[in-house]
Amino acid sequence: MSAHIISQPGLQSYHRRCYFGVYMDLTPTTLARIILLLLLIASPSSRANSLPAISDHTATGMSIEDEYRFGNVIAGSIHQQVPLWQDLAALSFLQDISQPMISHSQLTNKQLRLFIVRDNHINAFAAPGGIIGINTGLIQQAASVDELAAVIAHEVGHLSLRHYVQTQAQEKSQAPLVLGAFLASIWIATNIDSDIGEAGLYATQSALQRSQLSFSRVHERQADRIGFELMRQSPFNVNHMQRLLARLQSPYTPNAAAWKWARSHPVTNERVADISQRAMTINSSLTEHGFDLGFELLRMYQRLNLASTPLPSIANLVMDIDELSPQYGLLVDYATALTNQRLSAFELAAAQLESIHQQQPQAQLIWYSWMNALLASRKHDELFEQLRLRKLQRHEDQLSLWVTAQTLYSNQQTTAAIRSLWHTLEKQPNWVLGWRTLGEWSAQAHRQQLHHAAKSRWHLLRGEAELALQQAEYGLLQTPDRLIKEAQLYKQQAQQLHRDQLEFN
Repeated sequence: MSAHIISQPGLQSYHRRCYFGVYMDLTPTTLARIILLLLLIASPSSRANSLPAISDHTATGMSIEDEYRFGNVIAGSIHQQVPLWQDLAALSFLQDISQPMISHSQLTNKQLRLFIVRDNHINAFAAPGGIIGINTGLIQQAASVDELAAVIAHEVGHLSLRHYVQTQAQEKSQAPLVLGAFLASIWIATNIDSDIGEAGLYATQSALQRSQLSFSRVHERQADRIGFELMRQSPFNVNHMQRLLARLQSPYTPNAAAWKWARSHPVTNERVADISQRAMTINSSLTEHGFDLGFELLRMYQRLNLASTPLPSIANLVMDIDELSPQYGLLVDYATALTNQRLSAFELAAAQLESIHQQQPQAQLIWYSWMNALLASRKHDELFEQLRLRKLQRHEDQLSLWVTAQTLYSNQQTTAAIRSLWHTLEKQPNWVLGWRTLGEWSAQAHRQQLHHAAKSRWHLLRGEAELALQQAEYGLLQTPDRLIKEAQLYKQQAQQLHRDQLEFN
């Protein structure tokens, strides 16, 4: 029996779709509860680890390689089913604050795959293959960047301990049902009810040996301990993990509609006491990590970029910021400049952002916002000068490359723009928006092999294996492009994803 869930149209429409071989007319809530019931019935018997030891394939029944293949399947489904914020500056910031913890983790593959979910609920999730999802609501409501780091550290703990594959089916024939149900529960968590979805994640793996609640409590405590150690070895203050858990333990938080993370990651007295005791035994980190201003800038940047009209007032944008903070005036100015930018007053916004940049030349998001205002004003000479200075200062990164690509393209230097965008994607290979842009630019430049390769990669990341294969085969028929080193590789990757979808679905 095949579970038709991953990358199938059934998840986009609730009428007369085939789930586990049965056609039914279902409402979203009914569908969710039926799938959860099937998860509970279908889950194989297994044992959960009681100690936070790093798992290997002998404990999980799934190799690391298979886990990352499964992760590619999950990632494609997330791209298709979940509303995402693809902003490169936001992704870069989250990668920067995650990197210290990832580098100290025992993950075999240190390349984390981050997703920013456009959802106002306060939530985050981890999935096999180094996947972490962070809701925009969590970014907005975290009390500090250290608190956001605590959530990320906790999710990295789940990944390090391989909780989501720890009790997989031992029999290969059972894997499609179990793994398909796993993906269904991720989709339900985002689209219907996070409580049902998170319960499904655990029920898929816990079998019938333990109740879902006791199983999840053990794993939450283990993830806390690993996350605590990762924060302790990083520049972040571990006391913020303790404060977060204490806040989650409040009788009001779990019942608040916005706090999905509190409801899907139940907090117990044992968890709070455990982290509190650990925090008392070490000196709090006093290292200046330099992320505080960037975090406040990101929250403001996110609010304005994702806001519908009418835009929030300046007063509303800065209402959560302490007026006695030394950065208060700068943040007010930044909110004003971004508001002008959203109102298409680009030259005024550019002048304001330039002034703010002179006050905080190291703040990446201020520089990036300034460059976007110059782009909108088509100030190419000024853009090229600022990019030259940034390169001299050795600040060239993926954002610089992306701004360079857009500036060159706007200045009708398409060949150079494509080359810069290609280098951006080398640093950010899972950025779907970048591959789509490369496909558009290369088509306009009549570079057919590059165009088909970019489209193949775009479909691949979206989990559309057959379309990815089709584009890769078209590319092989074209004149070789100087940027494409291994055209055959795109076909191989598409074929591999197709095999993985058949295996895991």
